[in-house]
Amino acid sequence: MLLETLRDFEWYNEAEEVTFSDRGVKITAAPGTDFWQDVLRGHHKDNGHFFFAPRSGAFTLTVCWQPGIPLDFAQCGLMGRADENHWFKISLMSKNGGMVNVCSVVTNSGNSDMSLAPCAAGTAEIWFRLKKGEDGVCELSYSTNGIAYIPLRRFRLLAEKNTLAAGVFISSPSDKPYTALLKSIDFS
Repeated sequence: MLLETLRDFEWYNEAEEVTFSDRGVKITAAPGTDFWQDVLRGHHKDNGHFFFAPRSGAFTLTVCWQPGIPLDFAQCGLMGRADENHWFKISLMSKNGGMVNVCSVVTNSGNSDMSLAPCAAGTAEIWFRLKKGEDGVCELSYSTNGIAYIPLRRFRLLAEKNTLAAGVFISSPSDKPYTALLKSIDFS
């Protein structure tokens, strides 16, 4: 089922280490990869690994990851992208060896913001969900059991594009690679 869903997907910054199996898709993020922008400080990182399919109109995307061993700022999650200046992501992220958080970032006009919510330590699997309405309003939520979803954020991208690239991403801003297993991905 997973492999059938991924048939129409393509890469933006393809990961060098990708392994398909019955368990899922094991992806390793290269060191120094990230998605983050701050035009005021001149920070522009757009080299994370993004595996996506184009979608128009209203849709729901649900993904499940089995995260790897936490590394500082390493992330695996869900992403939507209109262009390099208008995109969003939701992921797991730890910072300075501390608590694991669910992190959401919305980037409009080349400026990223971030919001964090604590997540249960030792989360074996995490589900992320994007609901995009016909009106362009997006809602991001997450779940630790795949049943009960916790809404994290509602927003609208300022880009005037009808089609959104939607899928999964993985990145490792540190000097070490980060590996996680994509267990499922479903558009409805």
